Amino acid sequence: MPLTPSFLLLHLRAFVHSPHGIPPASSLGLDRQSIELARRLASSLLARSTPLLNSFGYNQTSISQTTGSPFDRLYRVIMTTSEVLSPPPPAAVASLAAPQLHSVDLQALQALPLVSDVASIETGDVATFARSSWRNESGKMGAFALPTMLDMKAEALEMVQLDNWNVQPVDRGPAAAAPDPKLLRSWQYQVSGKLATAQVLVDVKAEHIKSGGPMGMKQEAIKHILRHKPDDTFYMVDLANVQRMFKAWRAAMPRVVPFYAVKCNPEPGILKLLVAMGAGFDCASKGELEMMLRMGVSPSRIIFAHPCKRPSDIRYARDHGIQYTTFDTVSELHKIAQINPDFKCVLRIRADDPDARVPLGLKYGAEVSEAPILLRTAKELGLQVVGVSFHVGSACQNLSTFSGAIENARKVFDEANSLGFNMELLDIGGGFTGHFDECGNVMFGEIANTINLALAANFPPEMGVRVIAEPGRYFAETSSTLLTPVYGQRDRVAADGTIKKDYWLTDGLYGSFNCILYDGQNPAYKVVRSPLMPEQADSTSFSSTLWGPTCDSADCVYKDVTLPVLRNGDWLMWNNAGAYTVAGACDFNGIEFTTPGKLYVWSDSAVDVAEEEAMHA
Repeated sequence: MPLTPSFLLLHLRAFVHSPHGIPPASSLGLDRQSIELARRLASSLLARSTPLLNSFGYNQTSISQTTGSPFDRLYRVIMTTSEVLSPPPPAAVASLAAPQLHSVDLQALQALPLVSDVASIETGDVATFARSSWRNESGKMGAFALPTMLDMKAEALEMVQLDNWNVQPVDRGPAAAAPDPKLLRSWQYQVSGKLATAQVLVDVKAEHIKSGGPMGMKQEAIKHILRHKPDDTFYMVDLANVQRMFKAWRAAMPRVVPFYAVKCNPEPGILKLLVAMGAGFDCASKGELEMMLRMGVSPSRIIFAHPCKRPSDIRYARDHGIQYTTFDTVSELHKIAQINPDFKCVLRIRADDPDARVPLGLKYGAEVSEAPILLRTAKELGLQVVGVSFHVGSACQNLSTFSGAIENARKVFDEANSLGFNMELLDIGGGFTGHFDECGNVMFGEIANTINLALAANFPPEMGVRVIAEPGRYFAETSSTLLTPVYGQRDRVAADGTIKKDYWLTDGLYGSFNCILYDGQNPAYKVVRSPLMPEQADSTSFSSTLWGPTCDSADCVYKDVTLPVLRNGDWLMWNNAGAYTVAGACDFNGIEFTTPGKLYVWSDSAVDVAEEEAMHA
């Protein structure tokens, strides 16, 4: 079979980490034509990489001194790197370490475009290098990132090994140009390590900041207020936190592919970054499907995860190639059979955590005891049932809920298999929270271990079941900080003669603070004094009420909270405001709650650097 670039690079990366050294090309288990194609690819990569290697300080002599074929020289150049060449998944390593190296999952590889000739390799996959920030003991530059289109495909392949729904690498076309060297030297490129994610940061005009903790974000907000003098609500979106969460997820649960719940926060910058990193997407409506398809997401990376869909939404999904959807009623099966019988159907079962912030079982999810009749109905209608899904509720608290739901899913799998269905997918839904500890590490707790053990016991890898999840809050919550200015105030004298303060904010329950009503949140705030006015000390504090801007008297964010005296133009800053906030807003009273201002940043640290340094002093 012809080589894919990803296939070649996966082998290269496995060889780098192999204790057996570099095997001869003939041991790849490929025919002569494929081996020759691999050699020509290596030669092409070296030719295109050399100018950039030189520009970043890699000595040309050190390349030419390596002996052997171009293929061997490429191996040796790659073996000097350490930034991007992390080990492939254990399953892939095991198969590559075996005598028959071609035993890697070729069916999964077929999901990636095959390379048919050298021209398509040379125009579609340009190797580029960026100098790392450290030197080895001898002082010689010893590490280079290898952020290539090949590497992006290989990173996707890691997930394809576990779920071949994943990334379909973008076809750059025959006229694709080499990456701009200026981009490769930029901080965006250095911090992201991938061309695709770097381009997202450029597109959204993200600003590079040192600290992403409360103090760091406050300082950045003050700079923004001084520079632009805003007088309305705006968000600061730290895309670095999204990437940190993504990497932590992959490390903690390598079998589970995240399909981001778009409903949680359809913020374009967050979505674009997740697209670039290879996430899938959980969409619940035609509007969300349209949004992701417009971003170029393949239908194979989308699940239409709504158990009770509007007919018009089903028609849209059918006409745009969406394959997978959920159901939990006989009524939904009849609707699907009538409009799109080609859907691959996933049975959603009930799995409630009674302590979840937002339980969902009252509305969605069939009881396990109802599964047989639902499966038989699907069989009679000629529909394909291919999997099981569940959702434990938003912000799950009980680990046993996940393990119990996975056990129940296996029971439904067995029932479906006995009826002749080809069961291939397990969707473990959402309910994940994502926060950082005082050192800036993602706190997963025991939930990942619980899920991994339950999967191993009920869905061992040899079953070939693909596992996905629908995290929303996990990625979105810590990504965003909300800034709301005070634009009105009033003093009230209580019956006991004490003074109480009323303040009006530019956002309220019809805007981002709908999360108080619908998501059970109690958002915390910090006072940010306006840098455009004379300094004012926080002296006497008063019992205060925070009102939203609409004419509705129910539009009250908080009552009787203690605050220092605020002036019109002072601000309140609300951290961890990315989940189920602006996503649920509406433009009541004609106030544009749904389109707040926005500032994208990329932080070096998820916590305040000064605090972090103090802890290690």
